[in-house]
Amino acid sequence: MARFKENYNKEKAEMNRLTNENSLWVRLKGKPLSEEQISFLQNCMNENLNHARHVENERLTFNSILLALIAGVLAIASSLSGEISFFLYLAITLAGFLSMLMTVRWNNAFSRHLFYAQQCYMLIHKHLFGDRPGDEKAEGDRWESIDGLNDIPMYCFKINSPVAYTAFGKRIYSIRTRVLYNSFYIMIQIFLITCTVASLYNLLKG
Repeated sequence: MARFKENYNKEKAEMNRLTNENSLWVRLKGKPLSEEQISFLQNCMNENLNHARHVENERLTFNSILLALIAGVLAIASSLSGEISFFLYLAITLAGFLSMLMTVRWNNAFSRHLFYAQQCYMLIHKHLFGDRPGDEKAEGDRWESIDGLNDIPMYCFKINSPVAYTAFGKRIYSIRTRVLYNSFYIMIQIFLITCTVASLYNLLKG
């Protein structure tokens, strides 16, 4: 597992390096912007935010439909014959795997659109308002700011975790939403696999 994580981090770092080397925001960093450039950046920021919102809605809609189908299969499968019950469980389990793969793609698309929107915002923000002087804060001290900007942006790209009342709550709230979301689907998938295997066992035994 550590090897996979290391390879993932290397590939991500290389992708980020290439993106930054060839990006417009690096070329425009620290330079005054014209009205046309600001308008262009505003349009790019808005389009990226709109696409991120569209990806999020797609993901939620699809997963809501999948959960409704799972509930329907669980409600009727036990009343059907063994063969039909097994194939229903198998089909919904395969659909669950496809849903997880698509969710990973949607998560990636959402993150990339949000990242590009942040870079557009940062250029506009610094041109119009400057930036708070001082060294850039570490990741854990940045609260709702974004990488490369010491000020808190006027658009909340990074929503802070809820305030915890207990140490246990603080640990729970520190878990990222994406991890909770993926964990939920892994639990659903494990349950579906269990139902499929149990159905197959009953079918072979009978």
